[in-house]
Amino acid sequence: MTTEDFLRRVNEQRLLTITRTVSVPGPQLKALLAERKPIRLSELMAHPDQHRELRTFRYAHVLGPGASDGVIEAWQAAHPEHPLPLDLHEFLTRVDGVHLWADVASSRAYFGILPLKDWQDARHVDWAKTFDSAPVGQLVISYHDNGDNFLVLDTKRPDYFWYDLEDFDNPKRVGQTVAQLLDFWWEETAWLGRRRDSVAG
Repeated sequence: MTTEDFLRRVNEQRLLTITRTVSVPGPQLKALLAERKPIRLSELMAHPDQHRELRTFRYAHVLGPGASDGVIEAWQAAHPEHPLPLDLHEFLTRVDGVHLWADVASSRAYFGILPLKDWQDARHVDWAKTFDSAPVGQLVISYHDNGDNFLVLDTKRPDYFWYDLEDFDNPKRVGQTVAQLLDFWWEETAWLGRRRDSVAG
């Protein structure tokens, strides 16, 4: 889809409101979690220092404002090994950060496309050792709350790939253009907007 089609679809979506019961940790459980030690989910759920609360969550599409040509050119000058495709440069001047079905309170989605300043060379991410050899010319341009999937731009071709860390050797090829990327991203995030159907309240 074109950038204009994407922006139109984003503007047409209505706010998603979900009310659900959540577990709220008390001070002892918070301290335990702060230690960042492994804990079984069953132990976590059975911990006595927590209570249940009914909370309302609001979700909407959040797009970062476009970056100026100067900002993009400065980023490019600092990262000459990652030449950005022209259509991506143009898209970034309109939208810099894509968070579909983001939590309104945080403006972050379960997974989304990061703003340009947070794009990272794939050689420097935690899971870089998963590659057979050090990746060259590849940028990780997305985030994922549980770290399962990542959108990677191969700037040598250019080409976009969706990596599932559980099936790392078989990334899904997204396409070579921003239009193909937007088609993929819209479909990939659609289930987040269907949460209303699976949550009572």
